[in-house]
Amino acid sequence: MKWVWIAFFVFGCTVSGFLGLTAGINLNPSSTVKFVPDWGSVGDWVSGIGALFAVLVTLWLADKQRREDVESVKVDVRAAILDNGMGGWFMAVTLISDGNRNAKVTSLSVHSPHASKYLAVTNYGFGSDMLPASLSYGDSISLHLPHGFERQIKSFVHEHCGGRVGGLKVVARTSLHEFSGVVHPNLLSLND
Repeated sequence: MKWVWIAFFVFGCTVSGFLGLTAGINLNPSSTVKFVPDWGSVGDWVSGIGALFAVLVTLWLADKQRREDVESVKVDVRAAILDNGMGGWFMAVTLISDGNRNAKVTSLSVHSPHASKYLAVTNYGFGSDMLPASLSYGDSISLHLPHGFERQIKSFVHEHCGGRVGGLKVVARTSLHEFSGVVHPNLLSLND
């Protein structure tokens, strides 16, 4: 968008310069005979301004498309239960690609604004999809954190966050960006 303002500024400076040149020549009658600038007809001006606006709109649309043509991943953190005789609640993370570009998810970790370190997720539970994973628009994967992983998160919060659970989030890292989902404090007491 800043290019549009720069183009308007350059256009304004150019027109002001030509108006100044015309006024300077017309104030000195002896030079008017030698040089009279021809500014063209109204139709020339309308077509020129129309062409300028067409170029500016084209640049604006191209920039808008560039900004929208990015990867985006929705991160949903929830509780789930495994019904295979082993029982027990666990944390599950669903990643859904909702951007215009394919996303390659490479890692998952737990972050807090109260800590300079983060907790990396390296193992996944039974039935989980695996990382890295490529996601097209609308594709999703479910990552099952190991049974009892909430105790590791509690330990991380106690040791590195001063016991503050506010702002705790799961971060999915892709090749180009990071996307996060909130960890509700109730999830940390799943198996208490």
